[in-house]
Amino acid sequence: MAIVYFVIAVLALVGAGALLWLDRNRSQQVHHQRAVWGETHSFKFRETDSKLRTVFHRAAMDAPEHVQVRDVAYGVYEGAEAVVFDLEETATVVAVRRPAASAVTVDLRYEDVLAPAEDDVDLLGAMGSRVMFASNLDAARRICDRRMVTLATDTPAYVEILWNEGNWALGAMPVTTEDERLDVALDAVRRFADLLRVLPPAVVPQDAPDPRDPHGPTNDELADEKTESLRDSERRRRAQAAAAPEPRPSRLDATPRPADQTGPSRVEPIRRPAPRPAADPRTSRERFAPPNLPPLNDPRER
Repeated sequence: MAIVYFVIAVLALVGAGALLWLDRNRSQQVHHQRAVWGETHSFKFRETDSKLRTVFHRAAMDAPEHVQVRDVAYGVYEGAEAVVFDLEETATVVAVRRPAASAVTVDLRYEDVLAPAEDDVDLLGAMGSRVMFASNLDAARRICDRRMVTLATDTPAYVEILWNEGNWALGAMPVTTEDERLDVALDAVRRFADLLRVLPPAVVPQDAPDPRDPHGPTNDELADEKTESLRDSERRRRAQAAAAPEPRPSRLDATPRPADQTGPSRVEPIRRPAPRPAADPRTSRERFAPPNLPPLNDPRER
């Protein structure tokens, strides 16, 4: 019996080695095919890229963390940056950069594919053989024209999902190494990105102003005056003092102040006339005696 067990163990080891060898050859072949396809588009190639998992999160990119990004081909396609990669044993993803990001998310997927797992999108309606979801239905209706219907109809069913995320438009399909499928998917995603131009652009959030910033809106209760703030206050005080009207001279100041005089004006004392000497009663009568007038006629004499 020991010999039988030994033979079984040897066969198991040989089989495991053969599987590892076949898997390695297949992996090398896939890498080689993706690199060769990328060269036809002047794309560069790298085996892995962990940063892509931090950039894309929606639709087909909503995969477990242990799923790695493999076989990345990247370059410029018709004037736009493009990336093609595989989510290991999950999907092949094609991404094309858009000119501007939009806060509106559009998800166009084949009717047999499950609905999006995200809660921020709602059903908009059927688009040919596909179904459209969007985070803003009113804004998404702008792209529902004849060109979008043509794209939804002409795109093969193996391109299961088309969606936008951030500055990118993406498409997902089952893992493939066929050049024709990659070319069709890349062209479909590029057309989808062009149709999304009418979406409203995203508003870049701005940081709240520092309450201590003297050049921004300040709150007197919370702001701490800086040195520059103190200097600005002093400048404003001087400017207000220079713009204020010069005070009018006082009536008591008889002499005008010289133009170059910088000190306070000096008020001259009021000069009053000297008092007259007291009048002599003996001479006052003579001085103020009435003139000699003719006597009045007595009315009784008439």
